[in-house]
Amino acid sequence: MQRTQVVVVGGSANALGVLRSLPHCQLTLLCDSPNAPAWHSRFGQKKLVADTKAPGIVQDLLALAPTFAGVKPVLLLTEEKTVLHVSAARDALAPFYQFLFCPHPQLVALQSKEGFAEAAQQAGSPVPQGVVLHSSADLAAIAALQYPCVFKPLEQNEAYSRKFKKAYKVQSAAEVATLYQQIEPVLSEMIVQEWLEGPDSAIYFCLAFYDQHSKLVQSFTGRKLRSWPLQVGGTAACTSAPEAAAELETLTTQFVSAIGYTGLIGMEFKFDANRGGYYMIEPTVGRTDYQHEIATLSGTNLLAAIVAFFAGEPTPAVRAHNNVVWFDEIADANALAHGAPADQCSDYTQVAAVRRLTDPLPGIQALLQRIKRRFKRL
Repeated sequence: MQRTQVVVVGGSANALGVLRSLPHCQLTLLCDSPNAPAWHSRFGQKKLVADTKAPGIVQDLLALAPTFAGVKPVLLLTEEKTVLHVSAARDALAPFYQFLFCPHPQLVALQSKEGFAEAAQQAGSPVPQGVVLHSSADLAAIAALQYPCVFKPLEQNEAYSRKFKKAYKVQSAAEVATLYQQIEPVLSEMIVQEWLEGPDSAIYFCLAFYDQHSKLVQSFTGRKLRSWPLQVGGTAACTSAPEAAAELETLTTQFVSAIGYTGLIGMEFKFDANRGGYYMIEPTVGRTDYQHEIATLSGTNLLAAIVAFFAGEPTPAVRAHNNVVWFDEIADANALAHGAPADQCSDYTQVAAVRRLTDPLPGIQALLQRIKRRFKRL
């Protein structure tokens, strides 16, 4: 494994966590900004490209391939749009890189909340009820839902993100209709889904990799401690959840087996206090998740297991379970400032997403950028 070449695409804290999880590999990072956290990591060689999320990333990968002198590196993606471009060009890239995707139509469907809901229902997996909105004509169907609900876009969309929240907790069909009047001109594809009752710490995730026969290679289960924005946002802090691992691994594997999925997946769940059970919220497919580094820090290096799989090496043993909290410095500070509980797992080792004594430059660069932004505001 020490000789295994790995190409990582992206520059965010997600990509930074991948680099830090694979110091035993020969790493190459494709990044589109010298200000990105991963660009400043001491791990890996860096190559600047125009845009890792644009179709041109395929040509960048093809241009890079000859530098490996016939060796096929393992390809790890960290951004949703990159997955779509690479998947669509898989036949052109397969002679030069090692990766494993499910069929392209299935991958596209699973990146959509509507497509995932349909797949989960067909697989018999537990999911909250919801209604997809394609236009104002669909609003009549949301009256039958039980409120509160969560109101969110079907897919990631930059134009939407610039003007609206990641998701809204809504109390009535009338509230949805009012919001949709503002949102529809920007993004018409939205979903209204019944709210699962419970705090942010009731949100769990199962990160797993399945081989070409949908057989589990390795998995890790964790849970959020805090989200930002509260109740509807992304991960601000998370830790391991061994108490839920067996059940959530089983639910994820049942879903994967039912649809014939292959490759990397991160399934998010929420434990509903009212119904007394775990419900699937959404998957991350074909790429690493923001939370992958907590697996490494907790003793289950899932990314090393993926590299070992492609290298034909035995899966690395799971180390002794570590009590660690991984947190996003800015998001977690915002969550705590707005009333999120601070006493959860406070006796665990706290590890920041970017700041790290063993890899200091990303944290220093992030601090300098914050200082520059403050001076500009002044």
